Amino acid sequence: MSTTRQRDRCRERLEGMSRSDMSVDSFRNEAVLELRSIIGFDRWCWSLGDPDTLVPGCGVADHDYGPALARALELEFGGQDVATKDAIARRARPVGTLSNDTHGDLARSARWDEVLRPVGIGDTAIVACRDAHGCWGWFDAHRDRSDEPFVDDDLMLLADVAPTLALPLRRDLARSREPREVDSPPSGTLVLSLDLRLLSHTEPARRWLDLLPAAQLFASWGMLPAPLYPVATLAREGASQRARTLVCATNGTWVRIEAAPLMGTGGDIAVTIRSATPAETLDVLSRARGLTGRERELVALLVGGLDTSAISRRLSISQYTVQDHLKSVFAKTGVRSRRELVAALSGGGLVPGHGPNGHVDGD
Repeated sequence: MSTTRQRDRCRERLEGMSRSDMSVDSFRNEAVLELRSIIGFDRWCWSLGDPDTLVPGCGVADHDYGPALARALELEFGGQDVATKDAIARRARPVGTLSNDTHGDLARSARWDEVLRPVGIGDTAIVACRDAHGCWGWFDAHRDRSDEPFVDDDLMLLADVAPTLALPLRRDLARSREPREVDSPPSGTLVLSLDLRLLSHTEPARRWLDLLPAAQLFASWGMLPAPLYPVATLAREGASQRARTLVCATNGTWVRIEAAPLMGTGGDIAVTIRSATPAETLDVLSRARGLTGRERELVALLVGGLDTSAISRRLSISQYTVQDHLKSVFAKTGVRSRRELVAALSGGGLVPGHGPNGHVDGD
């Protein structure tokens, strides 16, 4: 059991690391060590997320249910499980445990009963890495079945550091990415069965799969890249409005993955993978750069081709206020012109940086 002093020092150390120049990978590794020393856990997973749809993408992990990850994601997003990532991201306090949400009966969680229990996992604590701009991922801490469940002091610490854990994820998402000189494939389609087995795919879809993060690892486990499973599950369960996500491919291209049921097939699901449009990357990159709601609204109009006068009329504000907003946006994104701004927030990766220390708003 950690002391109040130890938890306070943990918060301070995590805060200092989150504001440092260390890479997001280094931060996650150090943060895991810090949290493990205070709250105690044996295995863990740290996934990225789409702040719009609250669908998890790829991430890093140290656990032993990798080959069953596809089934875990299907169960989690099938609409019946508890302490799910999307539900926790919507909570006032963005943290939860399987033991609390099942009232001590872990078997009430389908993913625990079928996936986690067979590898010896007991209680799991989940914190949404959420700040004022959105949810950027989740950290799952697993204890062994022989260990006691997480207690409220553990959850209070995780809730307190949620924005701290979010900042490096958001900062990394906001950084400029220069796409490699590799042609992105055209739109590709996969067809999955009702139980999410791959039935068929187009040749471009296979090329896209190879460009998604950790593709070879997932293939070695006999599964598709992880983001496809929650997206396909949501489509199967009738939540088509959320059955999509944005992922940055290994060649620097922003990728849109979306799913929909196929009519007249008995439940087959079509999953489409394609290059994201500038309009689709605009909101998530604007949030990642720390733009306010009003600033995002103004930038959307700017990207839509409106000039200062037209934006002023549309938003019912003076042209001077439009210019003030643009100055703030330029400062947060590190650009010097509207052209650079559009490139920076459309996934083009054309902006050399975003501030003297590479930091985004909120650092």
